[in-house]
Amino acid sequence: MAQPPIPISADPIAIVGNINVDVRTSTIPASPQLFADGETSVPEIYETAGGGGANTAIAAALLGGRVHFCGRVGRDAAGAALHRHLERIGITPHLVEAESATGRSIALTWDNHCRHFVSSLPSCAALCEKDVDVEALARANCRHLYRADIWFAPKMLHGGNLALLRRARAVGMETSIDINWDPQWNSGDNSAAAERIAAVMDLLGHVSWAHGNERELCKFAGTADAQTAAELLLDRSAGGVVIHRGARGSAAFTREGEQIEAAARPVARVINEIGTGDVFTAAFLLMPHLSLRERLQWCNEIAARHMEGTLDLVPRLAD
Repeated sequence: MAQPPIPISADPIAIVGNINVDVRTSTIPASPQLFADGETSVPEIYETAGGGGANTAIAAALLGGRVHFCGRVGRDAAGAALHRHLERIGITPHLVEAESATGRSIALTWDNHCRHFVSSLPSCAALCEKDVDVEALARANCRHLYRADIWFAPKMLHGGNLALLRRARAVGMETSIDINWDPQWNSGDNSAAAERIAAVMDLLGHVSWAHGNERELCKFAGTADAQTAAELLLDRSAGGVVIHRGARGSAAFTREGEQIEAAARPVARVINEIGTGDVFTAAFLLMPHLSLRERLQWCNEIAARHMEGTLDLVPRLAD
């Protein structure tokens, strides 16, 4: 039976975030052997675009959305390759060249469904508010501005994100952020982590939607369960909170009192787990015309198709 067409909005969207080269491996067995001298063989090692912002933009464009992407790359071969990659996919790139090198990550995925990134992202860290021409995005009729990777650029974290979201709201855009894992949460410096969390908390009154998975949102809010975390974000004036819950599907909470849960669509065989949260968010950005329940159901469906390999939404970098 033919699958129904995905109900994508024709309105352009803008995404601001990290873009880098990801070096990815096939799934690796989770074992102590990886911490000892030696070598682990895998079926393949390959490259894709990386960064939550770039991954979301690519997935949105491949789903049929009209996408503008804003970020920083280095003035080097990797930056040029990423620019070509976005254009081939149909994205309108707004890439500023940094003096520092284009970022790279080694993305490791274990067979227990956990993952770990080893990253060097100097060009992404150089992003600043003036790199994003909000007025030009408005002239391109962008309906929504999504700020991904909120932790990675110091100038953006400490004032730039807030100014960017205010400018987007001033020209009539809906806005959203992704509360992903802050690398500093693993540093052991609790006072620095609290200061960074406070900077992001200040953004909530300027966003229509805050996205995150259960673990990230609980860590961010300092709570034991995701619903309490969502309620705290709403109390801080977020318009709504979307929770990615993995095998348990998704949920959304709004300031108007809506509380909606949508079950995951079962996947018989997982082919790809990379970027599933970014794929979910891409779908959410493209479906503002649906009811919230329908929107979540479609996001779960598209995430399932991505995982089972019937949609290729994280394509490899071309030679």
